[in-house]
Amino acid sequence: METLREQGPSSYLVKLVGFSEVRLSHERLIFYPAGKVEEGGKDHVSIYARIDNVGASEMQIDVELKFFIYNHNIKKYSVFQDGTMKHYSKEKKEWGLAQMLLLSKFNDPKNGYIDGNACIVGVEIFVIKPREKVERVAFTQNPPENKFTWKISHFSEIGDKRYYYSDEFVVGDRKWRMKISPKGDKKVRALSVYVQAMAYLPNAVASSTYAKLKLRLINQKNSNHIEKRVFHFYSRETQDGSGISELISVEDLNDESKGYLVEDSIILETTLLCVSETMFVDSI
Repeated sequence: METLREQGPSSYLVKLVGFSEVRLSHERLIFYPAGKVEEGGKDHVSIYARIDNVGASEMQIDVELKFFIYNHNIKKYSVFQDGTMKHYSKEKKEWGLAQMLLLSKFNDPKNGYIDGNACIVGVEIFVIKPREKVERVAFTQNPPENKFTWKISHFSEIGDKRYYYSDEFVVGDRKWRMKISPKGDKKVRALSVYVQAMAYLPNAVASSTYAKLKLRLINQKNSNHIEKRVFHFYSRETQDGSGISELISVEDLNDESKGYLVEDSIILETTLLCVSETMFVDSI
């Protein structure tokens, strides 16, 4: 694949006069102006990068290679790569493109690759570090002890507080808590209810956590409970919350005949129907 870019290669750039072979102290850019025939480069220009310092402690070096030829006509570099990872080792120290460019195209001065008897070629070598661990995310449906019930007594006494918080509880590999705004977060006067993700358990991987929640305001006189569902990806930051900003209007909540506020108490439930847990494993 050939593309164009104005910037030259970051690893190595050289002007070849007479198209000679160029060597570096530990890497070598090898240019075959008549093609590397033994690897299928007949009628093509071939170019290779050699790495000699693959030691015993490094059984293999994985790299991506980009080769460059400067085009004097358009003042840009033609960039060539085949999109595959190259595996350097003690047995295989040379990789490249046997058919980088047709020889007839390269030799034609109208195409701009040659300036007199010289050309400019280069290479970018990107060393790919081996993957140490794989992050595995598991989604658990109905995890153990996934329901939390919060009875708030003396509800009328917390009306002046903007937020009121439950105790923390554990589901999956993280602690959680409920948070309410008794008079609402918006202009509409309503009970706001949220679930916040808190600290991780010891040895848990601190990563974003997906949760599917069921929030419920219990009707203490009949089964006419108010129930809402929430889906949210919680960040790694503690106190990230999601929920319902208008679960019930303040007027309906304070109307004891409706059954949600009884003896100055309300009961809220949250059930984590699904949570994700992240762990590091050696392979997928």
